[in-house]
Amino acid sequence: MTADELRSQFNNEFGLGNWPKQYEVDAITYANCCQEIFDLKPPHILLDDYKVTEVMLGYNNGLLFKGVELILMGRKI
Repeated sequence: MTADELRSQFNNEFGLGNWPKQYEVDAITYANCCQEIFDLKPPHILLDDYKVTEVMLGYNNGLLFKGVELILMGRKI
């Protein structure tokens, strides 16, 4: 699923209610969310000819996406 599809699923599933702290996703969804973070233009900083992007990780080293820690399906936490 794409990052937009996951965002939409979160909105439909949790809406204004309590969102989970963690959410298990498959490898394709995880990769798509990672790619979207690296594709974002504003947060990039140039540092010695390298482009730096901040990536937030949760307590279990999962990617934080919309404030929810994405856990790769099948990964033990």
